[in-house]
Amino acid sequence: MVRKHNYCMKLRNAALVIGVGVATAAGLSLLKVNKDLVVGSTAVVVGAGLMIALRDSKDLNKKIRNYEYFFNRAQDKFEVAKYEEAILDYNKALELSPTEICLVYSMRGNAKRNLGDFDGAISDQNKALDFDPLYADGYFNRGSAKYKKGDLSGAIEDYTQVIKMNPKDSDAFFNRANVKKEIRDIRGACEDWKKGAELGDEDSAKLVEENCD
Repeated sequence: MVRKHNYCMKLRNAALVIGVGVATAAGLSLLKVNKDLVVGSTAVVVGAGLMIALRDSKDLNKKIRNYEYFFNRAQDKFEVAKYEEAILDYNKALELSPTEICLVYSMRGNAKRNLGDFDGAISDQNKALDFDPLYADGYFNRGSAKYKKGDLSGAIEDYTQVIKMNPKDSDAFFNRANVKKEIRDIRGACEDWKKGAELGDEDSAKLVEENCD
């Protein structure tokens, strides 16, 4: 059963494209979402819909549309919340034997999560982690999907793994604190919010003031 939650969480959506001259955004985008709505990425993409049209036009006469083409188009569609269409393009990219396979699985999982398919999202993050067990964003994204599904202990485990891999990940501390608050572990939540605040996260600092001695 999917539970409704009381807190906003930070999500991590890879908003990058592969290749030269086709970027809509680069690096990792961080997103806070309403408890009942996941809406994509905080990266400001101007004219992403136009990018999709231009990409189709540019490659119209190509005999072969490769992995790069489908992955990039999927990223464009993800940015404008066309998640179902993005999933089709991620599927095609996976068929073409990509080298960035963990990223493709993880992004497809994020699209499924945004559509409310939390089991599918978790499955895709598992596949990403099977390919690369050191892919920290796979744990982070799986934790976000588990949280939305209502698997709070599973979410804590995944955020904890992210923190083990990167002790300076303030977003993982912030999210783990919010989950701990939901299970009424106030002391644990405050410890994580304080750590997030020490790492420069303003939202964590605000919650320390509101909830901790």
